[in-house]
Amino acid sequence: MDYLSYFLTSFATLFVIVDPPGNIPFFIALTEDLPVELREKVSKKATAIAATLLTFIALTGGLILQFFGVSIDGLRIAGGILLFLVALDILKGGPAKEVYVKRGMESKDIDSLAVFPIALPLYTGPGAITAAIVLASEAGNVLGMALLLLSIAAIYLIVRLTHIYSNQIIYLLGKSGADIVARVMAIFLAAIAVEYISEGISGKLSSML
Repeated sequence: MDYLSYFLTSFATLFVIVDPPGNIPFFIALTEDLPVELREKVSKKATAIAATLLTFIALTGGLILQFFGVSIDGLRIAGGILLFLVALDILKGGPAKEVYVKRGMESKDIDSLAVFPIALPLYTGPGAITAAIVLASEAGNVLGMALLLLSIAAIYLIVRLTHIYSNQIIYLLGKSGADIVARVMAIFLAAIAVEYISEGISGKLSSML
């Protein structure tokens, strides 16, 4: 197994799906009215919850699939379809995310805001969960799994940094620049989705034949 290639693939896949730069405008929209101390509290809690959940999914995803009797190829197909729909939503301007932001802005509970919609589903949604399970199935051994967990930790470290420097990043990119980044990421996300679907179909056909 090429461990470097696996780590880079894991990191790139999760980075595109979690999309830290593309989610900056949504984080700002949800927290712009909060004092700096509360914004930091929301950021730390949301990042910790999102990272912990994805780590847990990566470690237990195989057992979950066995419990529900779902094959990894079936998950690839279903997850690929979900990823493709998410990519289309981003390319159309993210109307689904706008709904999450509206609901989040209506919340008066800081802890609830950190959980929903920031941790879930903005930073650990169905796409990230699917990718984590698929990547875990390809880890092969303990070292491979450790590299996957390292890539997850690196992704959410970047998420945290984008929160800390969110105002500077938005100032540098501008709203249009952030939208462009999000749409470019969406194109790669759609490509990953197609790969998942094709691999899933191929695996299903091979098992049938």
